[in-house]
Amino acid sequence: MIIDFKAMYDYILSLDNNVRFIGFIDEMGKLVYGGMRPGKISLENETESIKIYMEYALINKIHTDFDTMLGKVIYSLTVREKIELLTFPLEKYIIRISLERHTDSQKILYSILDYLKKLGYNSTI
Repeated sequence: MIIDFKAMYDYILSLDNNVRFIGFIDEMGKLVYGGMRPGKISLENETESIKIYMEYALINKIHTDFDTMLGKVIYSLTVREKIELLTFPLEKYIIRISLERHTDSQKILYSILDYLKKLGYNSTI
């Protein structure tokens, strides 16, 4: 299945003005598509961003070690002091989304899950 990164990026960006960042990260931790919402400033510099993408890929890989026992990860939500992060494993990519704190992350989360399901991803949703 070919992933239309631009269409997904545009859809997620349209969900809420509090979406700060949308990134599609490959298995090696490289950002293959996405970036900050126009007008938003990243909380980390470019070097730190590269390290963070690699960390996301590593964590995603580690999580698959438990798939046979616990089932596949559908999404994860991380709440930090400054932002909230949503992560969706998608075939060979990770969709990573950062939100302003105190955003209705549940609304955004379920909108994305519905969108992915309509596209045929995450059949277990």
